[in-house]
Amino acid sequence: MINHLETEYKLLVTKEQFECLSALYPNKTFIPQCNTYYDTKDMQLRQLKCAMRIREKENKFLFTLKTPDPDGHLEHECFVNENSIKVFDEPSIKKLLNELGIHDEIVMITNLKTTRAVIDTGIAELCFDINEYNGITDYEIEYELTADHNGIETFNKILAAAGLHYEENCPSKIARAMSQL
Repeated sequence: MINHLETEYKLLVTKEQFECLSALYPNKTFIPQCNTYYDTKDMQLRQLKCAMRIREKENKFLFTLKTPDPDGHLEHECFVNENSIKVFDEPSIKKLLNELGIHDEIVMITNLKTTRAVIDTGIAELCFDINEYNGITDYEIEYELTADHNGIETFNKILAAAGLHYEENCPSKIARAMSQL
C-alpha cells in the first residue's frame, strides 16, 4: 500500500471554457477511466469524510481510499486484480478499513466515467476531465501538485490564459455523482 498526501485544486468550467484552455495544450491524449465508488450501506466512510474507489484505466485496477488531512487528502493506494467487492477482503485493504472502524459490508455506491488528459508541468499535473455520471456531463480542470510550490498562484497563471480564475466551486467527483442519485 502506498500512502501520499494529495494537494489539488479543481475548477468546474463550461464546455466552452474547457475547450478554450484545453486547446492551449495540443499534444495531449484523452484516456478513459471508470471510477467505481464504494462505502457501507449506511455510508460510514462518507460520515468520516472519506472516499473509496476502484479506478479502471487501461485494463488496470487501482484501489484508492482518501482520508482527510489538514493539508489535503491522504491517499492510500494499491493495485488490485479486479473491480469487485472481493478486493475488500485483501489483508492490506481490510487492515486499513479496520483502522477506520469500518467492519460492515462494503457495497458499490455509484460509477463515474472520466475521459482525462494529463499535462505534466514538472511541478504539477494539469488534468482536463470530461466526467459522465447519472446522465450528466461536466467539465473539470484539476491542478495536482507533485512538488512543493504556490499551487494556487501557478494554477491561476495557467487559467488566466483562457480568462479563468481559480475559485473553490467544485465538490469532489463522488459528491457530484452521489448528489444525482
